[in-house]
Amino acid sequence: MKITLATKITIARILLIIPTVVIYVVGVFNHANYPVYEGLMITAFVLFAVLCCTDFIDGAVARKTHTVSDLGKFLDPLADKVVVVIMLFLIVYHGAGLEIFTGNTLVITLLSGLILSRELMIGVFRSIAAKKGVVLAADIFGKIKTWLLDVGVGFLIIAGLHEVVAWLGTIIFYLGGIMTVFSGLNYILKNKRVFVDSEEKAE
Repeated sequence: MKITLATKITIARILLIIPTVVIYVVGVFNHANYPVYEGLMITAFVLFAVLCCTDFIDGAVARKTHTVSDLGKFLDPLADKVVVVIMLFLIVYHGAGLEIFTGNTLVITLLSGLILSRELMIGVFRSIAAKKGVVLAADIFGKIKTWLLDVGVGFLIIAGLHEVVAWLGTIIFYLGGIMTVFSGLNYILKNKRVFVDSEEKAE
């Protein structure tokens, strides 16, 4: 199997998840040493930002070189979702900066579970659609959801550095959580034909 340039870029993005996570975890264990903690968290934030901002590059390369592949279609969304899910687990575990008001950590934890559930649900929905030969196009609400979550998680990574950053991360993440529910429901309702059985279509 030939691996295209676009797929290689996607794989590089996936591999970049490893140092991002490692640096964040090392930062967590150096929480008491603020200068080291600050440097490590900012580095993890920058790497996470690079991961998110380069999301469009592999897709653009694939389209420009006419090398869109099934492997690329599988790995590209995987890279985006894996890094967000892993970082959310670590952010909730660390908890630094999330205590800006009572219950915030709990809400972020619940929203994280909701976001993961939504992605699993949409994944199953798309697999059903694929088996039926139904092509589902992405919509603007899903893109807005992704942007809000990426920015929100990015700020939450460095929430322990300043209260203002923690508030920004929390507010944007909350908006991302709301958009997660809305975009998921909208996506399924807009494509509810997927649930129509072939026998019903024939009638």
